[in-house]
Amino acid sequence: MPAPLDLDFFCARLSALGAPRRYIVAVSGGPDSMTLARLAAAHQRRGAARVLAVTVDHGLRPESRAEAAQAGDWCRAAGLDHRILVWEGEKPTTGLQQAARRARYRLLAAQAAANGFEAVLTAHTADDQAETVFMRLARGAGPAGLAGMAARKMIAAGAAPPVALLRPFLDVSRARARATLESFGQPWIDDPSNDDPAFERVRARALLAALEEQNLLTGEALRRTAARARAASLAMRRAEEDAFARAGGCFYAGGWASVRAEAAAEPGFEAVAARLVRAVSGGDYAPSPEDAAAALAAARASGAATLGGALLKRRGPALFFLREPAALLGRAGVAPAPALALAPGGRALWDGRFIAENSGGETAQVAALGPEGLAALGPARALFDAPEEALLAAPAALFRGKPGLRLVPLAEERFYDRILRFPDP
Repeated sequence: MPAPLDLDFFCARLSALGAPRRYIVAVSGGPDSMTLARLAAAHQRRGAARVLAVTVDHGLRPESRAEAAQAGDWCRAAGLDHRILVWEGEKPTTGLQQAARRARYRLLAAQAAANGFEAVLTAHTADDQAETVFMRLARGAGPAGLAGMAARKMIAAGAAPPVALLRPFLDVSRARARATLESFGQPWIDDPSNDDPAFERVRARALLAALEEQNLLTGEALRRTAARARAASLAMRRAEEDAFARAGGCFYAGGWASVRAEAAAEPGFEAVAARLVRAVSGGDYAPSPEDAAAALAAARASGAATLGGALLKRRGPALFFLREPAALLGRAGVAPAPALALAPGGRALWDGRFIAENSGGETAQVAALGPEGLAALGPARALFDAPEEALLAAPAALFRGKPGLRLVPLAEERFYDRILRFPDP
């Protein structure tokens, strides 16, 4: 049996990740998360941290409420304060696991930000990392996907302040985590979904175990692949950002971006374009480089192309990347996006592209400028050196003004992947 982890190991790992003194531990009641909870409790007893244990009840199984309560009892017995957060609302019929994951991180990040905790710790292990890389390899992922899970990432619940997501066990085996838990004499909950072959990860785990038994592919080899892919992905991202700078890339307060059109025709610029599409569209994912290359070619040929909720528009020597107006204003078969009603003191994401803050004394409406608003600008239209479509999809308050309403564009944050935001449902 592997040697258990000790508190010195845990403290060294937290130090390497730049963990703050106040942090949340995500606890499902399973063996890995209970190991994390027990080590965090010891860290707190040493006087080195203030820790809150949080369990997210996804409500996907009849037993989930009782299991969350049991996890809470164990955490309190170990000396940790504990809270249960519930994923409320309708659950999707497809992509349930992904939706549950996004809801979990949103709830955890919101709890941390609202209560002065600067980080959320999860108990993902080296085995989880290998399984993640294996699944992404099966989908034909590139270096960014094969890099697997990051040990440190900034996340936020919608427009809330960001917190650090830390994974201190990413190079700790599942067996060693369990040995640690057994050394504490701590019971745990076995989630039956971890053995349900309906889930991709369960099937991947079984297949990877079979491959390891035949010495064809090991978890350690996959983790080495992840480390190398992470280094390659970082180098590629830096090269893309250098290419953006050489192309005269610029982000604007209205939420759009531009580059020199001639630079966008250079080989390899499709990777930059894919990131720009995600940055200005407010979407969750970037398109493939192949789709971005096709959109660049179409924009060169006809002056415009749409991709992933964004519009590529040629105007003079510049190529603009902007929000596709029809995605907000409506088109055949698609209703216009509703306005955001922001109460006094409110703060929210708008269209995934702006943080809207209302410090005024009355409710503020945040909506796209649209054709009527554009016409109402009159001669002031000439002050904005951008395609008409860019103005149509920009928030009207940028042009008309609203006392107390502040709009912060996120395109640059999204392009450089500084914070992963999980929008409110």
